[in-house]
Amino acid sequence: MMKRLILSSLSLLLISTATAPVFASEKIAVNSTALASNSLSTTRIEPFNLVSLAYQGYFEDQGIPGYSELFSAYQAKQITPKDIVRSAVNTNRLPSEALNDQGYINAVKNTLDGFGRNIVP
Repeated sequence: MMKRLILSSLSLLLISTATAPVFASEKIAVNSTALASNSLSTTRIEPFNLVSLAYQGYFEDQGIPGYSELFSAYQAKQITPKDIVRSAVNTNRLPSEALNDQGYINAVKNTLDGFGRNIVP
């Protein structure tokens, strides 16, 4: 029990320290067609950072619970990785194309799976 508490505490510490530079570390996805036509590029948040934002409660207004409730709701299949991506799209943190990017959604799922194993008993 103590080992699980320590592991959970360390996981939470990792999440809180890793998400501080979330907005500074957004990556720019460059579309060659957009580049050729001098259009603006699209901002893309890394899946790890997106899950961290959800964990911190940034999408609670969108119906995505924060903190350990996020992982409990995910494990209970009350929310899906696509729900989190949709919330990010609705709050203008991701472009709408992310909803059709199965690779990105799978990366969000893998991140949720990884954190959920370490945080939720």
